[in-house]
Amino acid sequence: MSEEHVTINMDAYDNGKVMRECPHCGELKPIEEFGFRDMGDGEIRNQSWCIDCR
Repeated sequence: MSEEHVTINMDAYDNGKVMRECPHCGELKPIEEFGFRDMGDGEIRNQSWCIDCR
């Protein structure tokens, strides 16, 4: 059984929410607006671009 490791890249923590700036639109948004991807090696990380920009 392989172990999964979650990496979350963030730019700010605002009022209890993890925030990230989308490099495409430049907006600071909650991490939930980015989604996650399985890197295939047991690592899961958040997407770089927000859902609206993808």
